[in-house]
Amino acid sequence: MAIDKELYRKMLEAYREWNEFELVDRARNAGKLSPEKAWQQYVDLWEFAMNTSPPQSDLRLKLRLQEWEDYYAKIQKFEAWRRARAQKTQDATA
Repeated sequence: MAIDKELYRKMLEAYREWNEFELVDRARNAGKLSPEKAWQQYVDLWEFAMNTSPPQSDLRLKLRLQEWEDYYAKIQKFEAWRRARAQKTQDATA
């Protein structure tokens, strides 16, 4: 199926205009949102992304959980090292 070049150009022009409008609107309204309103916009964007994204595959979920387990193990190892190092420093200064 061939792409209609004229329709594609019109779409790109509309997209460029929309981006330009968004940039100007953000600059004009910068700092005017209350923290609560900005947070609500973020939550709405997150909900939209979660509702429109495809579900994770079982393999991806398994890999992600493994990444978190590895990260947690490294943090525990680091904390044990930090506590031992702090104890040595404390003993040396006493």
